[in-house]
Amino acid sequence: MEIVIAKKRERIAAFLADVIIYLLIFLLFLFLWGVPNYEKNGYEVTGFPAFILFLIGIILWPVSESVFGQTIGKRLVGIRVLNAENYKHLSFGQAFIRFIFGYIDILLFIGLVVALTNKENKRIGDYVAKTIVVDLDKSQIRI
Repeated sequence: MEIVIAKKRERIAAFLADVIIYLLIFLLFLFLWGVPNYEKNGYEVTGFPAFILFLIGIILWPVSESVFGQTIGKRLVGIRVLNAENYKHLSFGQAFIRFIFGYIDILLFIGLVVALTNKENKRIGDYVAKTIVVDLDKSQIRI
């Protein structure tokens, strides 16, 4: 079994695709259920629609990674998340840890700095969750 680590640019492209998808969903919710926030001169989504938006975020990231090994962005780019210890399917717990640590990774671009400084292109969430992101086209993986 040959594993080829996903390139940084592939991971960034997948992340941007996922963010754009979620942003479009958020804008739709804002259009349909947004309420004015006069203190901030803008709009916000509150109540049940905000809860549904939160659930969509959970489904788009940790649920899709634990079920399919990929988010929509990763699928578009051709990369997949695996358990780094056995190169098998990751668990929901691992996917959720990656999701939570994603916020830490985004903070001040810490995840990008960490990924730039290691040969496996891992961000903090990958280290904590013990996961690895691989290139599906170049890896020979049987899950």
